[in-house]
Amino acid sequence: MIYPEMPANETERIKSLYMMDLLDKKDDARFDRLTRLAKAAFDVPIALISLLDRDRQWLASCSGDIGVRETARNISFCAHAILAQGIFIVKDASIDERFHDHPFVQGEPHIRFYAGCPVRLPDGAIAGTICIIDNKPRDLSPENINTLIDIGAIVEDELYIISMAMTDSLTGLPNKRGFYKLGEKRFKWLSDNKRSFSLVYLDVENITAVNDFFGHHEGDSMLKRFSTSLGQCLHKNDIAARVEGGKFVVMLGHDDDRDVDTFLFSLQSRIDDLNEKAHEKYRLHYAYGIVPYDPDQYSNLVEMVNNSERVMYLERKNPPQRSFNPTSNKPA
Repeated sequence: MIYPEMPANETERIKSLYMMDLLDKKDDARFDRLTRLAKAAFDVPIALISLLDRDRQWLASCSGDIGVRETARNISFCAHAILAQGIFIVKDASIDERFHDHPFVQGEPHIRFYAGCPVRLPDGAIAGTICIIDNKPRDLSPENINTLIDIGAIVEDELYIISMAMTDSLTGLPNKRGFYKLGEKRFKWLSDNKRSFSLVYLDVENITAVNDFFGHHEGDSMLKRFSTSLGQCLHKNDIAARVEGGKFVVMLGHDDDRDVDTFLFSLQSRIDDLNEKAHEKYRLHYAYGIVPYDPDQYSNLVEMVNNSERVMYLERKNPPQRSFNPTSNKPA
């Protein structure tokens, strides 16, 4: 058996997949309809929508009996398929050097034929495939190939709809719904593993004045610049979202080389740079509130978010006296 290689953009691909929060979900009607359609259209015993995680393949939908919901990635046919340009076809796995000794070829479900169409997330990253499987050798006609491509495009349309429901259209960050969907999962992992983290609630203070005096186009531009600066300060597993208007929230892990003060200094440095280079008649100002995770006080993410907003309003009325030491790159 020949193990699949990793895509060149694997780190970015995995991040995009995680942001969609599709893994470990099942019985999604929109996906189940499509695998049933593929199974019937090609008269095969099994049709799947698979998602490729770091070390595993998760079956987001399965029509037919394959006996598992996830497998190791290194034995996944789909891990080969995401590397292909177009449809990846295995006519007879029993005589293919890549798969002849594969456990699903030698044992149940005795795969012989496989065809997989890579499916992409809205940002272009490949999430996985929609694939069809048969227990006897076969091939696909050009018309069959076009049909599988068409079904793959419908899967991508569904992924786009899911993404848009969780994404702020102006900034590209998760919206409030997206933040809670992603954040609750992250909250549980961090709390279960006794990891230190904080929520930072931010409010662009002068967005209403900019909208009133310069127009909403300029206000939108200011929010996009702020969100870009915010994103540049995040580490891999941090989550930032625009929850409404000029309000943003960040779930910030306390890494060995970074704490909340370091994050705030980095953000303020970028905003100062924006304000210095800008030619507008205004400067971007924001307030923030910080709520460290306390297991005795917070049992869920909603409680932390609500309190972080209250803290932000209190700090705006009574701003903390923070000074920054540019030589240390951290707040003094």
